[in-house]
Amino acid sequence: MIKKIFFTIMCCLCFYCFAAGGQVKEQTEITGEMMTLKENENAVIFTGGAKVVRGDKTIKADRMEYKKTTGLINAYGNVKFFLNNKDGKVNAFAQNAVYNVDNYTGKLWGGKPLIEYNVKDSTEVIKLYADTFYLENALETARAESNVEIISSSGTIISDNALIDKKSKTLYMHKDIKKPQVTAFREDKTAVFEADEIYMLYEDKTVTMKNNVKGKITIESDNLEDLKIKGLEE
Repeated sequence: MIKKIFFTIMCCLCFYCFAAGGQVKEQTEITGEMMTLKENENAVIFTGGAKVVRGDKTIKADRMEYKKTTGLINAYGNVKFFLNNKDGKVNAFAQNAVYNVDNYTGKLWGGKPLIEYNVKDSTEVIKLYADTFYLENALETARAESNVEIISSSGTIISDNALIDKKSKTLYMHKDIKKPQVTAFREDKTAVFEADEIYMLYEDKTVTMKNNVKGKITIESDNLEDLKIKGLEE
């Protein structure tokens, strides 16, 4: 039997979850303009500005379905994911998402998904696009697959894949079908490189390329005094 409950004000449903052997209690709060209970499926559907808040993590979408037995949330339409902690902010956007509020794993896809990393103590924002993102530990770690594009103020990287680790502030890409490619801009110089493996430390704006490195630098002026090139190949 399906029970439908309509509210003229925001409705709220709270769930309490335990971690570390029950010593830490964290509340998950889900709200929406309309709530539908599915008793036979042990599920709750929220529509109309659905929102999940748990600790420093917030998810918004047009519609969400929460299964209490698994802790799984399916989100549909204009999905927005926010993580804000002492290490900085991370925002993610997609059309669809699956997320587990108990173990912080999930998936983002549809509508050209985007993850934004706001570098701590800086106005710099690193933008990552991909067809699909797989999340671990919320947005602390993400695996990007297919048509990956990484954009920063100093250049872009395109790749078949990428692994983002917020803890180490590292982006790692490797050759799948095509080599990852870096395009960097600095004053009057443009550099384009490709390699089997590329590591990017996004806070330091440092890129390391390994194995079968190839590339070129284009200079728009005759001033070569400030040009220094150092190459390593392993």
